Amino acid sequence: MPTLCEIFDKRKILLYQNESFDLDHYYQEPYQDEDDEIKEMGKPFETDESKKIRSLDLVNEDRTYSGFSYFMDGSRRTYKIGDMVLEGKKIYPVVVAQVRAGCTERDRQKKLHTHGLVQRKNLLLLSDKMNEVDFQEIRQRILKTQMAKKLHLDIVKYHFDPAKDNVPVNAAIAKVNSMMHDMEIDILGQMVHSGTLEPDHMLIVDGPLQFIRQDTGKPEFADMFYNVVGVSKSFDPMLPTSNKGKRGGSQIGAELLKLKYGQRTPVFLKENSKHRKFGCWYLRIRPKNKVSGSLEGIIKIEKMAVLEEEGLDSSVVDRVSFKYKSIAVMRLLLFSLFYAPNYNFIYNQRLQ
Repeated sequence: MPTLCEIFDKRKILLYQNESFDLDHYYQEPYQDEDDEIKEMGKPFETDESKKIRSLDLVNEDRTYSGFSYFMDGSRRTYKIGDMVLEGKKIYPVVVAQVRAGCTERDRQKKLHTHGLVQRKNLLLLSDKMNEVDFQEIRQRILKTQMAKKLHLDIVKYHFDPAKDNVPVNAAIAKVNSMMHDMEIDILGQMVHSGTLEPDHMLIVDGPLQFIRQDTGKPEFADMFYNVVGVSKSFDPMLPTSNKGKRGGSQIGAELLKLKYGQRTPVFLKENSKHRKFGCWYLRIRPKNKVSGSLEGIIKIEKMAVLEEEGLDSSVVDRVSFKYKSIAVMRLLLFSLFYAPNYNFIYNQRLQ
């Protein structure tokens, strides 16, 4: 019944275990739209080319039925459980993670239930600076234990790039996020191939639609997002509204302060590193007197331009903006199914 330390010791690698350290609470969560870049707005990225703020009648909106039938989200929990010493001179963190992804559905009777299965992964993450022989030996020894079999544990590598990640644990978290996005894309692919999604039965994804690592670059990838929108609750208010913002131009937060309840911005164009085009806009869904902060009560919505579009159809943007309700309730149901009470699933245990 070896411990992790004993398994590592057989490969002459020192593992110093520490009190399980919750990385998700120690490191500040970035904005959901981190690394977004809005293209300079010669004109709005929608068919209505007016740059004025748009007003929607949310007060008299018919809420008996919403075209959003599905809500998908992924979540992770990451813990540093120790450090390993490689080549007797370099230290790299050992991280464990729980990753979950799933989808909730609201039927025509407004009843909420899960759609399909919640995907689950339990991971032990080791630095790829470990040589392949040591990694495979340690991996096989752990996978043979009863604890690993019970937890359906997998052992994977993370890559630390000092130019991109300021500390190695951030590289481990990025690896976990990438695997979570893989699970979300798998769920979305199943829904698309089964014909589940339709214009009146759309899917909300929590956060932006930035599945860059999963993007095949083929048209079929974009086709999956035809009936999908991303909704971000936290966004960078200092994001420049154009390339001029880096040279003293305006930032999006200054524009959002002008929004009243039920108003939205024009659609901005953004483009990611895979040259996918997105239309994104901001909508105030709560009155200013009902929130404590000036930028609270605003959400950021985005939709992929799945065709060679010069801009999103403004009528579609308005319909999507009307359908924002019930996100929070659907999200709560999903998260109630994600995790077991005990998150410390590997720390300081004998892997019998």
